[in-house]
Amino acid sequence: MRFMIRGLFGLFLATITAALILTAVTVVMSALKDDPSGARHGGGPRERIFAVNVAKVVPISATPVIETFGEVISGRTLELRAASNGALVQISDNFREGGVVQQDELLFQTDPATASANAKLSQAALDEAKAELTEANEALGLAGDELVAAQHQYTLRQQVLTRQTSLRERGVGTETALETAALAASAAEQATLVKRQAFANAKARINRAKIALSRSYINYTEARRILAETAIAAKFDGVLSDVTGDLGALVNAGERLAKLIDPSALEVAFRISNTEFNHLTASGQPIGQAKVTVRFVGIDAEIPAIIDRVSAAVGEGQTGRELYASLEADKVATVRPGDFVSVRLEEPALDNVTILPATAVSAAGEVMVLGQGDRLEALNVKVLRKQGDAVIVAIGKLSGREVILERAPQLGAGIKVDPRRTDNTPLQVKTTGG
Repeated sequence: MRFMIRGLFGLFLATITAALILTAVTVVMSALKDDPSGARHGGGPRERIFAVNVAKVVPISATPVIETFGEVISGRTLELRAASNGALVQISDNFREGGVVQQDELLFQTDPATASANAKLSQAALDEAKAELTEANEALGLAGDELVAAQHQYTLRQQVLTRQTSLRERGVGTETALETAALAASAAEQATLVKRQAFANAKARINRAKIALSRSYINYTEARRILAETAIAAKFDGVLSDVTGDLGALVNAGERLAKLIDPSALEVAFRISNTEFNHLTASGQPIGQAKVTVRFVGIDAEIPAIIDRVSAAVGEGQTGRELYASLEADKVATVRPGDFVSVRLEEPALDNVTILPATAVSAAGEVMVLGQGDRLEALNVKVLRKQGDAVIVAIGKLSGREVILERAPQLGAGIKVDPRRTDNTPLQVKTTGG
């Protein structure tokens, strides 16, 4: 009985051992069959091949684009201010916000009573100065005639004195007659000096009259100017903005009542970085030759513009360069000063370059190209511009090579790939600036 029990227990152990060995063999076979590393029976791990998109690179000429934002400003604005104190006695029907006015159109006028009175007083003073000058000229003529008569009288007295002296020397004349002739000649000489002084005074009077006339004319001109400035007219065709003041309102001298804006002389002020500014000027061509287009938000049409000038200084707390571009007059009907617009500038064209997707270039400026046996090679490239989702690089050693368009972390030099060529068109990606 004991022998039978031991035999059955031994058979049970043998059965369990055989089952465990069979299970172990099954697990090993299953592991070899499902090995993710691709291990072959009796060999090492299998090499993985990655599918990649490639494109052939050829040299092209690319035009880099700078995109930024700007604000529309008025290139021709006139502030309309009251020139004198007083009430507004006349206002144009177009003198209101957004009113369209024509050149020389009367916009408003302050009370001209005081200015008109001053103008009349200055006119009277001017007429008086003219009369004084006329009188001084006539007095000068009379003084000249009197001087001539006095000189003639002096000449006659001198002749009488000479004759009496000759008679006295011959013993014919008397001493009394000689003395009388000498006194008469002296009196004539004295009268000549008086007339000469009167003539000089007459000439000085003319000079003073001319000065007074000049002063009166200046006062008259100033009074007429002040009178004219009580009426403010438009200096050019334009649109009114920031209009204040009503008919009968009292205004002070220098008070601003409106702004006149020329809608055909609009500009766009925009800012670019120092690097972008250097790119625009690096070729040596004038910055005004750069092609500029402005797009107003909500309007599909582009407005051509021309760079007019560059800011003279960098504002406090700002960087880069501020540029001003004038808009074409016949295409600015849709924009107004203060509008926010996008600006697109084209840099000078770059030759012997290519355009690659940004995903093809690493942060270190490295690209992957297809080598012999469809294995990858790493090449360093010079990135010239970043254009949105693409970059412009110098062609260098890339000419004719096939570039991997999307870099992946698992890709590196020496990796074997399966190139996917969608077509035979060389890589010439057209992008917009960023």
